[in-house]
Amino acid sequence: MTVVPKWGLYNELRPMQIDNILMEAPIAFLPWGALEYHGNHNPIGLDSIKSQHLCMDLAKKTGGLVMPVVDLSANLIKSFPGVSFKKHSIEFSEKLVRMICQEYLDQLAEQDFKLIVLLSGHAGEPHLQILKTVAQEFNEKQSDKYCWALAEFEILPDELLKANHSGLGETSLQLYYASETVDLAALPRERAITLEMDAVSGEDPKLASALHGERIANAFINKASAQLRLLMVKYS
Repeated sequence: MTVVPKWGLYNELRPMQIDNILMEAPIAFLPWGALEYHGNHNPIGLDSIKSQHLCMDLAKKTGGLVMPVVDLSANLIKSFPGVSFKKHSIEFSEKLVRMICQEYLDQLAEQDFKLIVLLSGHAGEPHLQILKTVAQEFNEKQSDKYCWALAEFEILPDELLKANHSGLGETSLQLYYASETVDLAALPRERAITLEMDAVSGEDPKLASALHGERIANAFINKASAQLRLLMVKYS
C-alpha cells in the first residue's frame, strides 16, 4: 500500500495537526515571493504564486508544512538600470529582507523543523544571494538542522528553464498554475518583445503554454524531492 505523505498549509491547521505532520515530516517550505511588475500579460504576484504552488507540490510528495508566502523582495524591476517601470511593484530594502529571513529561519528552528526549503520565486540580485547567505549563516550555527535556499531554475537544465523575467519559463508556469491570470493577447505582435518596453527578459513568452509549465514543474519536483530525501536521511 502506498503511504501518502502528510502535508498541509501551516496557517490553516490546528496545533495538533501541525504537530502530527512535524513528527512524520519535520520540513518547512518557505515560499518567498514578490509584488512586482511582470509586464501586461502576467499578474503582479507571479513570483509568489509560482513559489507557493511549487512548494505545495513538493510538500505533497515529501510531506511537510507550507508556510504563507513572504511577499517581501528587494531589487525589483522598478530599480533595474535602464528601464522605467515605477508602478506596480512594492520593493523592500536589502536590510529588511535579510532581517526578516534571519528571524524566520531562527523561529522555524525553534518550532522543531529539521529542514527548511526556502524557494525564492524572485531571483533579482543581490536579493537571491542575500537569502542564500542568510541560509548559509543559519546552517553554520546548526548541527541538526538545515536550510536549503534556491530558485527553481537552479536545479533544472538550461534547455528546460533558464532564469527569466516574465518570459517563456515564468509565463508557462503561471499558465500551468493559474491560467486565468495570464493574458498572452496583451503581448505585442507587431514588434520584438524587449525588457525596456515589456518587462520581459528571456525567451519569448508568446510561446508559453500550460503544458510547458507542467514539464518545468514536474522536473523541479522530481529533482528537488530526490535532494530532499537525501537531506531527510541526514537531518531527520
